[in-house]
Amino acid sequence: MNLRKFLIPTLSLFFIAFSCKDDETEFESTPPRDRQEVYDENEVEIQTYLETHFFNYEDFDFTDNTNPANDEFTLVLDLISTDNGTQDRTPIIDYLNQADGVYPRLDIKIVTENDIDYNLYILKVREGEGDNISTLDAAAMTYSGTIVDGSVFDSQVSIESGQPFILTGVGSVGGVVAGFREGIVEFKTSTGYTENGDGSVGYQGHGIGVIFMPSGLGYFSLPPTADIPQYSPLFFNLKVVSRSNTDYDSDGVPSHLEHPDGDFTEDDDDTDGDSFVNFIDSDDDGDGVLTSDEVQQKEYEDDGTSQFMTKADAQAYYTANAASDEIFIRIEAELDGTYTLHTLIVPATMVNGVSLPNYLNSAITTELE
Repeated sequence: MNLRKFLIPTLSLFFIAFSCKDDETEFESTPPRDRQEVYDENEVEIQTYLETHFFNYEDFDFTDNTNPANDEFTLVLDLISTDNGTQDRTPIIDYLNQADGVYPRLDIKIVTENDIDYNLYILKVREGEGDNISTLDAAAMTYSGTIVDGSVFDSQVSIESGQPFILTGVGSVGGVVAGFREGIVEFKTSTGYTENGDGSVGYQGHGIGVIFMPSGLGYFSLPPTADIPQYSPLFFNLKVVSRSNTDYDSDGVPSHLEHPDGDFTEDDDDTDGDSFVNFIDSDDDGDGVLTSDEVQQKEYEDDGTSQFMTKADAQAYYTANAASDEIFIRIEAELDGTYTLHTLIVPATMVNGVSLPNYLNSAITTELE
């Protein structure tokens, strides 16, 4: 089955460009250009940019990825030119095909959209030292979005309202454009943060890089703002800070656990074969018992003696006391300055030598309190 029939358009403002003669109801729509033709043009634009631009690599310590100074690094892109004395700088394209684990690196990810295989270029200065990100997660980051000439159409220098961004749109829940989603999941989150005296927040170990996407993975013919021309490639310079779970079907099981491979193909996880993939199915195994009744959500406000005063306290309690069938969900900051640990009990049974969660086993209909 194809998940795309469940997806709504992403962050784009979808509209029809039309003209209307006075006192008439006749509309004339402008058909979009051929996608392959536009992609071929975009590929040349992006490659030319990568061949003629560099970033401030001398400001990052690649010999010691954990150097605290790297956490303060801000990636800047610029044109290689004799006019600014940068004619000897290394163009971004030269970081293509680096050996595994070598940074900086320029990776190409093939993303299929509308039957076209697009090259998504991802410059990684630092992959990130925290958690992996799934396409079904929500993610928070600071970023700057530009077009090829360097004009900025959107930016956030701090984690503001509207974040984290839900990466995949399903039903009435909007997501981000495909190129942004597929690029973000190639980075990892930060390992922690520090609250500064001026109210700002500093992050440690976060992913740093740039996503270079053709318009077919962005807004194509329907950009949401006049600052983005039609059919324009988009570049996102970003620092990836955190991830959080989504639960599209409100069954208590994080969506990324119900679709662990994260790729939207014909092999999507649909345990009961009802044409609804598990992460949008309230009864995953079709046994008549809701998934939410076959798992148990738990909250811990304290360790049995005192409340959790830091996230580290709550995390340490989970690490030391989690049951074998207990899954970490999140740690929530409360208004009184304490923290609450959220977990999920997921009973499982051995089936043919494999541990299968009961909510995916139609032979087991046990409801948890």
